[in-house]
Amino acid sequence: MPPPAAGAATAVPANGPLLRPDSSLALGQLSMVKLAAAWLVYSACGSTRLVRAAPAILKLFERLRVAWLSNAVVRRTFFAWFCAGENEREIVQTMRQLKEAGIGSILDFSAEADLPEGAADHAAGGDSARAQANVKADALAKEYFHGMHMASQVPHAFAAVKVTGLADPEVLYRLSMPYDRVREAFVAADHDGDGRLDFAQFRDAVLAAMPGADRVASASGMFSMVDANSDGQVDWVDVQMALGLDNPLARPLYLRSAGSEYGALESDIEDYERLISRARAVVQQAAAKGVRLMVDAEHSYFQPMIDHVALVMQREFNTVASQAGQTLVYNTYQMYRADAYQRMADDYERASREGWRFAAKLVRGAYMELERARAAELGYASPINPTIEATHAMYNRGTAMLLERIARAQKTGAVPPSLFVASHNNASIELALQQLRTLEIDNAC
Repeated sequence: MPPPAAGAATAVPANGPLLRPDSSLALGQLSMVKLAAAWLVYSACGSTRLVRAAPAILKLFERLRVAWLSNAVVRRTFFAWFCAGENEREIVQTMRQLKEAGIGSILDFSAEADLPEGAADHAAGGDSARAQANVKADALAKEYFHGMHMASQVPHAFAAVKVTGLADPEVLYRLSMPYDRVREAFVAADHDGDGRLDFAQFRDAVLAAMPGADRVASASGMFSMVDANSDGQVDWVDVQMALGLDNPLARPLYLRSAGSEYGALESDIEDYERLISRARAVVQQAAAKGVRLMVDAEHSYFQPMIDHVALVMQREFNTVASQAGQTLVYNTYQMYRADAYQRMADDYERASREGWRFAAKLVRGAYMELERARAAELGYASPINPTIEATHAMYNRGTAMLLERIARAQKTGAVPPSLFVASHNNASIELALQQLRTLEIDNAC
């Protein structure tokens, strides 16, 4: 199926709207008190001035030592409307109420972390800081275990996990460093545009762009490891599969050289092993509880490692045989990123080659202003699409591609990929529903 044109993002399907939102289905179940609170919350959220002034107002209450008052107001209004609850009983009750109204849940323990503000390069904070970061990550992993337990109490619920909660974000940053540089080197070396490199191009572009290039004892041996089918050429998926951190032989390539700030530290490799162990334990808990898990997308400078962790977990837990067609781990793709569609297509191809079920959650994205500001400050190209129309088009293109793959697999009796259309955009949902009907997809699979 050809991708939809950019204008299709806002177009209503030719055969008329498939969705006819009826607010009474949800609002009819609320008391007048809750309706009044909802009106107040959304009116406040619609005020640009109030939203911008809110942090200063809350700080003022703290300085006046009446934060208890602002906390009480926020807890009974904004928190009550946007958060599931403050304890297990409240959270599960909210999820069950939503389920009764025909609404599913994604239980998300928001344990997101970021780099220290204002820093462009991030060196190790010493053994003490590293130990503290690992203690914190271990504690957050246990919170995710609790989340799986809560999600399991409501049939067909999802849970979400943020990888930056499972490791020191500075470790994730250093391990993610090589991705963009190596990808750019690969594309630049692909002179004929066929997506494949020979040995000399691989040696002079891909290997040379890695932080630990000087650690390579045999470039030809490394190429042979990447060239799985021994045809003398490798594509980007070959490179990702063979030179990931899950391959111990490739790990020296990620280590920075003496005097350089590009790449990882020796201790980062040890922390990577801890990260994978935590992620595996969380997914095992989800599997034991019958909960489907979504790996959230985060800032672009962490995303290579987040994607890597998701792929490692998908390869291990989304095997067709062990899941009997049921997908356990989803990765999230932010379609406002200029490289999102190609990354998703590469990951789908990798799943096909390695024999596991691909599962994707498509979102538009949540860090646009931060990403653009950081890119301008540090002098690199913004990772975000230049226009909202480009983002709409990419979102719909990604949806169409996966729906076409699902339809093809169902017709041939193969296990299809799994797609979660996570959008507030009515036009995108309309288009996805239209494609479901046009392609005669059984969405129960």
